[in-house]
Amino acid sequence: MKLYPSAEEQYEFLVNILTDEEEELFRIFYYQGSPNKQEVEKPISKDVMNFSNSDIHRFSTEMIETLAVKDYIAMRLGETQFRGWKLKAPVMQRIRNGDIKDTTQLTDYDFVPDFQQKGVDIKIGLDVAWLSNNSIVDRIYMITGDADFVPALKHARREGIQIKLIKIGTKRVHENLEKHSDYIVEIKNEDV
Repeated sequence: MKLYPSAEEQYEFLVNILTDEEEELFRIFYYQGSPNKQEVEKPISKDVMNFSNSDIHRFSTEMIETLAVKDYIAMRLGETQFRGWKLKAPVMQRIRNGDIKDTTQLTDYDFVPDFQQKGVDIKIGLDVAWLSNNSIVDRIYMITGDADFVPALKHARREGIQIKLIKIGTKRVHENLEKHSDYIVEIKNEDV
């Protein structure tokens, strides 16, 4: 399984997500933090790293540019903030297991940048409220596992909008998100 589906694969999945032939696609709201362009010091060597030269920056930029011009896509960009460095999960596990006793031997390679998206949640909430308050749609499909959207979903349901939660693979979906959805559709990773 690929870690990151291409823009074309994502688009194909999204435009074909409707399960009822009677439904008509209104719009696909795509929320993403804009690629980070900061220059920062690496955690151990203190060498300067420019995120705009990274593979993930190139991939994200290309994906956003490709999807933004597709039919039905409304791209909603937030900000991606660098919060520091964190140990890679396998390195952390090796420290916990006692396999790494001398942490002074760690290298830059043992760390990954810790990013946080800002401004995306509020955009989702505003769009859900706008769609609901103006009776633009009958059903909203949500692909998320984040419980931050529960207030927006509750509002939509009070306005008579059905919420269909799409759960992909084994990713955990917060139980409150499941409680405040009308339908839950589970899709296997290989079907994406």
